[in-house]
Amino acid sequence: MGIKLRKDEAAELLKAGNTPSEIARRMGVSTATIVQYLRTKVGEGALRLSDIYFVFPLAKRDAFKQASKMQDAPIPMVQSFLAKNGLSSEELELYKEINRRPTFAGDLYEYISETELALHDMVASVLKEVYGDNENGYWRRGVPVSIRTKCQERRESDDEPCDLPFHYTDLLDLYEIIGKNWSSFQDKLPQEYRSNRNTLKADFNRLNWIRNSVMHPVKRRRWSEEDFQFAAKLHEAFKHYRTT
Repeated sequence: MGIKLRKDEAAELLKAGNTPSEIARRMGVSTATIVQYLRTKVGEGALRLSDIYFVFPLAKRDAFKQASKMQDAPIPMVQSFLAKNGLSSEELELYKEINRRPTFAGDLYEYISETELALHDMVASVLKEVYGDNENGYWRRGVPVSIRTKCQERRESDDEPCDLPFHYTDLLDLYEIIGKNWSSFQDKLPQEYRSNRNTLKADFNRLNWIRNSVMHPVKRRRWSEEDFQFAAKLHEAFKHYRTT
């Protein structure tokens, strides 16, 4: 098997939930080799650093934190501690490298941006299907007047305005549009939301809070690892609605 195929195999095994040392055992190579394969796939854009970080369960991430504090301990002691937790020194070094806020901020921004685009595409597609692809159709019949007014105001204050005022809808606007047209959207939403509008509303509100935390860092709002995983989960649920 060629080196490229080996790297691809390592990346797929990681996405399936295997840690680098587990992948190494399955592929019959060293953990150091797998770590290098994964670094290459990150460089190619096929993996995110956060994908590698979160493949380690919370208990193993806690073990990394403890091992990181053992700076003055003999190397064999640290290696023994890692081995007892099913980890390796190569994985510890990788953890130290990627366990930085900028790593997650960049990936989180990407998740949120792609989810927001997918939601805009979904809402526009459903409204146009129901009301027609013109201003007197989807825009006037599907979007509440209060949102239409806000979008027009946002467009007027934009120095480089978009062609369509619909593009100025935010996440909370999109939820309100979905709610107003619930019968048209219900069967198009991911399964977990079809019978529970309150869950959809709560998730949109949480994603909007996380979005504001990332987009306005000077406000010092602290998002957590759980927030990151929540945003990744919503991205997975809605990404297939992206059409543009």
